Order: sequence, then structure tokens, then C-alpha cells
Amino acid sequence: MAHIFVVDDDPDVVATITDAFLMFGHSVTSAKNGVQALEMFHNNYFDIAIIDVEMPLMNGLELTRELKKFRESFPIVLITGYSHLYQPQDVLSLDVEAFLKKPLNLQNLVSIVEQILSRPGA
Repeated sequence: MAHIFVVDDDPDVVATITDAFLMFGHSVTSAKNGVQALEMFHNNYFDIAIIDVEMPLMNGLELTRELKKFRESFPIVLITGYSHLYQPQDVLSLDVEAFLKKPLNLQNLVSIVEQILSRPGA
């Protein structure tokens, strides 16, 4: 069982992702923006994060940079409904595990997260 951190300002997306991972026995904690997420990250241990790119106060790219300062190898999957605004190579240069477009294919998301979590040392 892993502790998954979901950061997205859309409560419907959070609920959908949460339900998917709860079905597989994982625990899920969520934050609605990058500022809240950063505070929660300092007070909890998470195995992986799924972070929306476009959020108020602090976007997902800024949040990723901040989280990596504290845990360089922390696995992050970025998601966005605005993939046309970002070059995949620029996003992946932040050392994230994946960059996925919304609407999400939940089966694909779960599969990617399970693969990441099953790596040695994860």
C-alpha cells in the first residue's frame, strides 16, 4: 500500500483519482493548490505525487521544483488539460516520471503509478 498525494484544484478530478487508487488499497491525501501542498508535504510522508500543472497560487511546475529541493528522487506524475502550452521535453526535464493529458485514462494512470512504485528502492 502506498500513500499517494494528489494535488489539483478541480475537486472532481481529485475525487476520481482518489477513488481509483482507493480501489487498489492505496491511501490518498489531496491538496487544492501548490501552496497548501507544499505545507502538507513538509508534515507528511508520501510515496508519489500526482500534480496538476495549472493551479492558482503556485502552479504544478513551481511545486515540482520546490518538492524536488526537499526530496530529489521523489516521484511525480504531472497532469494537465493544457498540454498544448507545454513542451513535453521541458516538463520532463524537471525529472518527473510522466506527463499526462486530461481527460485522464485512469487505467493508464494507475498502471504508470504501479510501475513507478514497484521499482527497486521506491
